[in-house]
Amino acid sequence: MEDLKSYETRVIEINEVDDMGEYFFHHLLNRFAQIATESAMKLGVWNYDMMSKYGWVVAKQYLHLDEPIHYQDCIELSTTISKGTYVSFPRYYYIKKDNRLIGTCSSVWTLLDIQKRRMVSPQKIGITFPEAPLEHLLELPPAIQKDMEFQYITERKVLYSDVDINQHMNNTRYVEWALDFIDFDKHHHCYISDLNIQYRKEIRPLEKVKLFMAENGHRYIVEGRNQEDEVYFTIEIYFRDR
Repeated sequence: MEDLKSYETRVIEINEVDDMGEYFFHHLLNRFAQIATESAMKLGVWNYDMMSKYGWVVAKQYLHLDEPIHYQDCIELSTTISKGTYVSFPRYYYIKKDNRLIGTCSSVWTLLDIQKRRMVSPQKIGITFPEAPLEHLLELPPAIQKDMEFQYITERKVLYSDVDINQHMNNTRYVEWALDFIDFDKHHHCYISDLNIQYRKEIRPLEKVKLFMAENGHRYIVEGRNQEDEVYFTIEIYFRDR
């Protein structure tokens, strides 16, 4: 349904790319968040008056790219939704370059009560979604199989620049942390084709996160845990040879 879609066309700028001229993943995810916000306003499920009370947060997302995105590429991003459940709402993204579909992302979102720090049903606060397709438009993010041995990497603290308007660590920062732990040369020899992110528990300002990594060939898993070894997040990354 065309009226459920939102679009953005942009040219990749120099401050958005790495040393090879490839688009940073956290910038791409930031654009997803921006177009999702614009879409939510268009659909009537979020507005600026809600900002200090409620916020849409992503619970999981799976991104696939057929090819890297580079400096000065002109890309079209689009997003749409399908019918959700009581507290879980699918959202989909599509990436086009030169009128070719080069990437997709499926995600699941929930509404956070910012004061109470818990999920809330949109219906309970008077939000009604427009009619949307019942079927999923893309496969939703699959569970991550933790079938490799994890090694402790380091511990990091959530600081000022990590935190967003929802008063917790921004979802794109998880990806920045994870990709920094992967060998520098790996990023030069390969590109990331698939990224599966599962956000299990929000990370609040000044909390410490123990970080672990497992790897096998082109597959990596990075996991963040609290001091009691409860999982904050798990990110699975697949590389492809250039």
